[in-house]
Amino acid sequence: MSQDIENKVEEKATEEVEKELEAPVDDEGDGLDEEDLIEAGYKVHKFSLFDSPIEIATIAFMAVYVIYSLIMFAVNNTGGTDLQSIFNFLFDLVWKVVPGVILIVACEIHEKTELLEYNLSLNSEYMARYQMDLLDKIDDIDEKN
Repeated sequence: MSQDIENKVEEKATEEVEKELEAPVDDEGDGLDEEDLIEAGYKVHKFSLFDSPIEIATIAFMAVYVIYSLIMFAVNNTGGTDLQSIFNFLFDLVWKVVPGVILIVACEIHEKTELLEYNLSLNSEYMARYQMDLLDKIDDIDEKN
């Protein structure tokens, strides 16, 4: 008979623990909740060519170079030119601008990874606080039993 009582008490305790674990967890204390994360939290990368000094300088130098090259091509070929030399000039101009484009792409990738790192650290802090709250709830349940 005492075995039956122990089994019933154990089943009751197990049911209470399962109910507590299934219940939504309130973020009490100084932890960040979802609204705090949205307010001061996650940042979204937006593509912009003018958000770092390196990108601004690269674009400025590329624009100046392209304008200078076009002016020099027009000045050097005032008497006219054939289609082949125009295509050669354009392909050469594009080839010389490619390193600047690669630098801008590298800067954008760097900005994206910095924001990703920030968001991951914010998420890990939030999850650590969430897990600590869960452990506190489990400890409270164990203390009740």
